[in-house]
Formats: sequence, C-alpha cells, structure tokens
Amino acid sequence: MENEIIIRIKEDETVKVEVSENGTITHKNISPDTLIQCIQGSIEQNVIKSGLLPSGTLSVAIDSSNESKYIVMEFPDDHADMAYMDTVYERFPIPRLLFGFAVQESGRISKVNLGVPADEKLTMDTKMYKYPFSNVSHFTMCTGSNSLPDVKKGLWQLTNLPYHIMRLPDNDDHFMDSHNRFSMSRRDLMEHLRDKDRNYYYEHVLVPMPNTTLKDFM
Repeated sequence: MENEIIIRIKEDETVKVEVSENGTITHKNISPDTLIQCIQGSIEQNVIKSGLLPSGTLSVAIDSSNESKYIVMEFPDDHADMAYMDTVYERFPIPRLLFGFAVQESGRISKVNLGVPADEKLTMDTKMYKYPFSNVSHFTMCTGSNSLPDVKKGLWQLTNLPYHIMRLPDNDDHFMDSHNRFSMSRRDLMEHLRDKDRNYYYEHVLVPMPNTTLKDFM
C-alpha cells in the first residue's frame, strides 16, 4: 500500500483526514482553518524585492529563475538635448517616450528598448508609433560603442539614464524616412522639428506601428 493522505470535506464543512503510512491507516477530524494553515505552510514562498524604483516607472517584470528585471519607465519631459552628427540640438521637442531596460542580477544593462506611445492615458491597448529618428529597430535601441553604467546599487540608478541616452550622438543607423509622414531625411527632419511641439508629432509626423500596443512593449 502506498503512503498517501486523503482529505474528505463534507457538506457540513467538517474535514476528515485519512493517513496511510507503512500499511497503517489513521483517521483525524480537523477544522477548515487547520486545513488552510497546513496548505499555506506547504507552499514555498519565493519573494523577489525590486528595491527603490526610478520615478516614472510603469512596470517591473522579474524573472524568478535568474532575478533579471525588465523595467519600463516614461521619459518625463517633452524636450531633450539631442546630438545628430556634429550638431547639438538643445531642448529639442520630442514625442512621448517610454524606455525599457533589461537589467541582469549583476546590475548590467543587457538591453534598451525605446517606444513611442499615443499621447493619452496609458492602457495595455494604447497604440504605439514608429520612432522617427535613428538607432532604433522596432523597439530595440542600439547604443553602439557607448557603454552604459551598471546599476549595482539598485534600480533607482536608472532615473537619469534616459537623459544620458538621449544625449548620445546619433548617426543614420536604422534611420528610415518611411518612419515619418514627410519621408524626410534625418537632417531635414531635425531642422523641421526644432521649433515645433509635442502635439505636432502626433498631428503631422508619427507613423503608427501596425497591430502593436503598449502590451507588446511591456
């Protein structure tokens, strides 16, 4: 006879436990609360703490197998200092931007994503637009030979990283003129937009990503 435990719950909510062990069968009546406590005590609890999060954080996904984290945060400003080739565009107007950082347990940033959501209250169904500038393929951002700082002390260190990334010099890698409605070159697009505002992007510039929502970016 196999060792086993049989639990019978009757209509009157009484609980009868039958235990078979080494050929011996014993019976015991227990309360429903005792049954719940036994079940809860048998569940292994794995708690992974994120620590302090950067301001503007929308979500944190944690892989319990290796404790890697994917953090999605919103860039808080509608302007940023941007550099294209040898030209620095200070306080350049930008659309709404979301950054996604894949952070390993060691604190190394293994991937940077950049997305442009609709300028509305965010939901998982919020549609996404194509990033109109360079160095982004779909959502994946290429930072080239520029090394990114580790976040060994905690995820809160990501707070200023989007500003640092926006200041990195851009070239024409992954630039596609089909990602803006004017089909302009990168240089012409920068010159055209330098005196515009965020609303102008959504009214005249941005191209929707087909069948893609914020859920895909998350």
